[in-house]
Amino acid sequence: MLRSMTGFGRGNFESQTFNICVEMKSVNSRYSEINIRLPRFLNPLEDSIRKEIQKSISRGKVDVFISADYEVGDNVKLQVDAGLALAYHNALKEIAQAVQLDANSMGPGQEISFLAKTPEVLKLKEGLFDVEGVRPQVMATVQEALQGLLEMRQAEGANIKKDFLFRADKVLELVTAIEERSPQVVAEYQEKLRQRLQETLDKENIKVDPDRILQEVAIFADRTAITEEIIRLKSHVKQFKAMLESAEPVGRKLDFLIQEFNREANTIGSKGNDCGIAQTVIDLKAEIEKIREQVQNIE
Repeated sequence: MLRSMTGFGRGNFESQTFNICVEMKSVNSRYSEINIRLPRFLNPLEDSIRKEIQKSISRGKVDVFISADYEVGDNVKLQVDAGLALAYHNALKEIAQAVQLDANSMGPGQEISFLAKTPEVLKLKEGLFDVEGVRPQVMATVQEALQGLLEMRQAEGANIKKDFLFRADKVLELVTAIEERSPQVVAEYQEKLRQRLQETLDKENIKVDPDRILQEVAIFADRTAITEEIIRLKSHVKQFKAMLESAEPVGRKLDFLIQEFNREANTIGSKGNDCGIAQTVIDLKAEIEKIREQVQNIE
């Protein structure tokens, strides 16, 4: 199934001791890029999360945002930095002397309260978190967010596929118009050449040589022949439609194939030697460009 590279998914898990929220968003990218932001205590699971996403997504930039918290229970301690507390105490004495105040104007209870609030004097030291104990919940929540992301990418891919089929049919319609016009260009050239020669030779009372006209027309027809380009372009369109039914990611293949579309269209435009064909080629290239823009969204 055709999938877009843009989407969003979200997953949640809540319990009395552990909560987690996972959000994923993906955008277009030529390659596969997965960026994961998660709490430090879940770092051991980062590689498993990345591999789980890589199983389902082969192309696109994916940003994963994970927020989580847990009940600390009895495995937490407060650690006092005695040296830092003493440094603060001495600094308070210096401040008192600088402003000529009694160093003992702040009571012991007030100073202790102040020191307890200063940065880094009291440090929270948690025990080891059992990350393996929450692995099933984390991976299930990641899978929930991933599933939502994939569903959105598939839904957008289905819409893009409809547009692709419409554009491909339009390309075939324009190519058919060029194919029908091409023989008329040669016939019109033959008639114009005959008339110009006739007008010129009539002045000299010389008879037109039909073989000479046919020779010039043959040279012109060979120079402006676009049959091969038309056949290849029709084949490319057929291949394009077949790729849209593939179950595998086809974004890169489609991107290459559209380059071939453009190459054939440019050759037809340069060889066509006709205003009508030239105008149709402009319309053809406009449709191909619309397809090319959309291909950049495909995984």
